[in-house]
Amino acid sequence: MSAEPIRQKGASLEDEFQRKALASGRIMVNQLAILVKVAQMHNLKNEAVVNSAQALLGTVSSFFEDRKSVSLNLIGEYLFIEDIRIKYNVEDFANFDFLAGEFKKRKLGSLVFNPLVDADQLILFVSTFLTAQTDADDAHHDLALRLGASGISGISTEELKPPRAEDESEKIIDAESAATKAYVRVVLRVKELFEGIPLGEPADIRKLKRAVQSLIDSVYKNEDVLLRLSAIRRSEDMFPRHFANVCVLSLLIGKRIGLSKYHMARLGMAALLHDVGRENRPHDPGEESFEALSEHPRAGVQTILKLKGLNEVAVSAMIVSYEHHRNIDGTGYPKAIETKDLSVYSRIVRIADNYDAVTSSGIYGNEAIPPERALRLMSGRAGSYYDGEFLGKFIIAMGIYPVGSFVMLSDGSLAVVVAPGKGENRPSRPRVAVIGGGASAKYLDLSEKDGGGYRLSIAGTLDPNGCGVNIYRYLF
Repeated sequence: MSAEPIRQKGASLEDEFQRKALASGRIMVNQLAILVKVAQMHNLKNEAVVNSAQALLGTVSSFFEDRKSVSLNLIGEYLFIEDIRIKYNVEDFANFDFLAGEFKKRKLGSLVFNPLVDADQLILFVSTFLTAQTDADDAHHDLALRLGASGISGISTEELKPPRAEDESEKIIDAESAATKAYVRVVLRVKELFEGIPLGEPADIRKLKRAVQSLIDSVYKNEDVLLRLSAIRRSEDMFPRHFANVCVLSLLIGKRIGLSKYHMARLGMAALLHDVGRENRPHDPGEESFEALSEHPRAGVQTILKLKGLNEVAVSAMIVSYEHHRNIDGTGYPKAIETKDLSVYSRIVRIADNYDAVTSSGIYGNEAIPPERALRLMSGRAGSYYDGEFLGKFIIAMGIYPVGSFVMLSDGSLAVVVAPGKGENRPSRPRVAVIGGGASAKYLDLSEKDGGGYRLSIAGTLDPNGCGVNIYRYLF
């Protein structure tokens, strides 16, 4: 019997390795990051350190079934198994970001494992790794000398290489990755903020500001990716995602009304903190009465007053926190003693917050409604609930059929809207993923013409849940 590993019919060894790298690479990065973290906190003989090393060894060893060695590489901002980039989820970002940062500090470009590695060597490596020089020009040289002196035979390293010139396709991929990273970082920073406030731990406002600035950069470079990310609806991290989504959608409006970078930064922070008054309120809508809910704008002002480091952003953030449930016609809550015009930031956040809330289940105790229906309902309230000009800009940014809409095309096929149209066709002729068999999809631009007319049009919208379709698998 052949000793060749069993693989899928028709698949090459390289195909199998790529599948393994994508599946196990993410696990390896998380395990290595955890091992480094627990080794920082505990004695190296501690059970947590030993168990972490054993778990990492199991993952690393799985690669030796058909490889004599396997390398974990840092290239630019991303981690790779050999030349295969490891993709991560929102939950993994903290570990990926931590490990990449630790590699950079030691000028470490590659970590190479071979079959001689064992759990003891992994623990010894991490001990050496943590005691080596950081942020010095010869940091990798110092690490390599220490590893050589330690007698570790199952692990070797290579120095971090300077970034090479990118071609245009790589720049596009990099911009998409940067947008994803910026969005995920905002979600994590919001989680940290909410975990710290009840404990009286001061929030790191500088991190929040940097996260928002990265999001602003991505709004100008790759807003389509941010639209897809903001269209994802999941119960986990629902509230942190709501904050991030409102920030993204507010910045899209700010971009279209021509706000300067200075005002975009203030708008972004105000949007991110708009609902901070809900941090001490029940997150189960069934437990939250309207009376209690209507007090969160005031609570938000009080919370923002306690945050240190906001400086000039504090005033606009407090105003938005207080006003984001008030309407243009003076209705809404909290009730005002006298009617006055809402601030520009509040008018923008009012639109972004309401859209994200009504298209999500549970933000304010509502059942989610389809994106295109939400825009129709909001359009009917232009001038009373919402600033008509800003709402018009928002609809152009989102399209009549926003990203995440489930539609039937004129030929009877089903599709998911994955991006707005381009140019003058942006609002009405989006780009779609036409659903085929299984998880396959064909991507089409509905602005394309065949002869004198458009090849396909949208005939109507459908409920994806009623059709048993998971739209999120088609967004990326």
